Amino acid sequence: MKVLIIEDDRNIQQFLLAALKRLNPTIHISLTDNATKALIIAQEQYIDFFIIDIQLVDYKGTDLAKQIRTMPQYQFTPIVFETGIVTEELYAYRELKCFYYLVKPYTEVEFCKVIEDVFSFLSYTATDEKTLKIEQKGFLFEYFLKDIYYIESFGKKMCIHLQRDGKLDEVMISSYSLKRMLELVDERFVQVHKSYIVNRDKVEMVDKAKQLLKLRGFEAIIPIGFKFQDVLK
Repeated sequence: MKVLIIEDDRNIQQFLLAALKRLNPTIHISLTDNATKALIIAQEQYIDFFIIDIQLVDYKGTDLAKQIRTMPQYQFTPIVFETGIVTEELYAYRELKCFYYLVKPYTEVEFCKVIEDVFSFLSYTATDEKTLKIEQKGFLFEYFLKDIYYIESFGKKMCIHLQRDGKLDEVMISSYSLKRMLELVDERFVQVHKSYIVNRDKVEMVDKAKQLLKLRGFEAIIPIGFKFQDVLK
């Protein structure tokens, strides 16, 4: 589990780090004091939830959260605000869909209760109900990752090959790249070719000699590109 803390007060940073480690010693914590760096971190790695101070060194935490919400992978990710500003609470809940608005000063007991609720929420949503969220022409479409077999690239278009209602199906989408799709799915997906991403859970057979793989239930044979030989390991 990965959390990103955006807080510019060093004492509060240390308080949050210690409290989180006591709650979950295995949690991976990224920390920054500014919104600009936070956006870079959120783009480079997937964050499970955010803890954001509203008063940051470069700009407001609510503006940061608004930018985070524009990223498809973070449209529903829990955001916990911890701040001394009480006037932003309604906006934070209504417009930014925050998980909790924690007003300073708060105790470790109060903070831990909020984070335990976040953990419970993430645990509930992690029961293999993770989804791929795709925006097309103002509409948001959602597909269970467990149902996706592979994603195929056709230039500026993508085809998602999946199973729905017990039948194999294809969904065509536009304005996405394979690189972007890899950012939106989880670790079970791997790129095996410049035109293919596959769900490793669906792999039935790998032919190392011919550098091909077959997925269960699909007649299509997927090539493994020269640049992706490490996937054979």
